[in-house]
Amino acid sequence: MSRSDAQDLLSTARQTLLEQLLPALPAGLHYEARMIASAMAMAAREMALEPERREVEAASLARALGREDSAMPVETREHLCRRIRQGDFDRPGVARDELLGALREMNRADLRISNPKVLGHV
Repeated sequence: MSRSDAQDLLSTARQTLLEQLLPALPAGLHYEARMIASAMAMAAREMALEPERREVEAASLARALGREDSAMPVETREHLCRRIRQGDFDRPGVARDELLGALREMNRADLRISNPKVLGHV
């Protein structure tokens, strides 16, 4: 199944849940049904946006760490952890600003998937 087929399937299932099943459910189960619909929407967004989120993470961390390449995410994260433990970002300055900017970009990319409404308030 392709990514777009899976997204369409999730969208159709969510729409069916909200439009046909929810009205037929007892009121005591409406919250749970909406929670399931929300999880389905988040899964569809993740399928659509995860490649972009990974690119944002790789580029942001590479920039913050002063690297030309965007190495494997695990290696980059390990390198970042070492630098944080060494205190490379403790003092105010360019390095800290770059790291904070990278973390903000990564957080926004995560929020586009998990809670896009929040981005309108930030």
